[in-house]
Amino acid sequence: MEKNPFRIVLVGPEYEINMGAVCRAMANFGFSELYIVNPACPIGFEAQMHAKHAKQLLHDAKVINGKDALARAVSGCNLIVGTTGVLHRHRKTLRNVMVLPEFARKMKGEKGGRAARAGKSAGGVHGKVALLFGREGIGLMADEISKCDILVTIPTRGAYPIMNLSHAVAVMLYELSDIKLNTMEKAGDGERTALMREFDRLVERYAPKMTNPHKVKVAFRRMIGREMAHVECSSVIGVIRRANDELAGKYKIHVGRAGKKELPLAAQKQKRRKLPS
Repeated sequence: MEKNPFRIVLVGPEYEINMGAVCRAMANFGFSELYIVNPACPIGFEAQMHAKHAKQLLHDAKVINGKDALARAVSGCNLIVGTTGVLHRHRKTLRNVMVLPEFARKMKGEKGGRAARAGKSAGGVHGKVALLFGREGIGLMADEISKCDILVTIPTRGAYPIMNLSHAVAVMLYELSDIKLNTMEKAGDGERTALMREFDRLVERYAPKMTNPHKVKVAFRRMIGREMAHVECSSVIGVIRRANDELAGKYKIHVGRAGKKELPLAAQKQKRRKLPS
């Protein structure tokens, strides 16, 4: 599993099921460092069962108990980030609250983020970052929040703002992950140019019958200006090119015993020459 700068810290978790599910979410999004501070329940079979194939993360988790457990859990971290679902609970302790999407942009150093404006590299993150998640019942205590440099909240519906612990962890890790899907290859400039050229040929053939052929060309250019996959562009080029070739007389419909079949004109002439007289 790839290393990343984030350390997941569960403070006082109350249910094994959530600890297991947190490990599963961490494995899903490529996070590997888990600290469990003063757990209020044993970490046993139920936690392992809900961790599924992320049991190793649960096994490797560092469990810290004691009054100074949180301080030891975040030791060595350059940034301590707390999470909350209730903004008004500890008004006197809140210093810098931001919504998760904005926090993720800052961490990744994307446009508009503080890290990007400062010209920082490495995704806008320097050193280790601790992500603190509080208890299922009451979240982080006031003294725990006071230790955080930033407080992050996940935007939710006001009527029911509190998320399940493992769900909140999963959402946050999704936003912070840099996993890229193996999606289809995008069409290159050469393919787009070829597609436009073939479409222009088609439009020119019917231009005398069209009210505004130029407008049609512009509309098509704007349409393919949007993101297109390589396979999509190639498929459309093939269809339009075949239509242009048929209209130009390079192809002709040949009707044989097997039904209609397209053959190049040259091939049809050669076939006719081979027929017995």
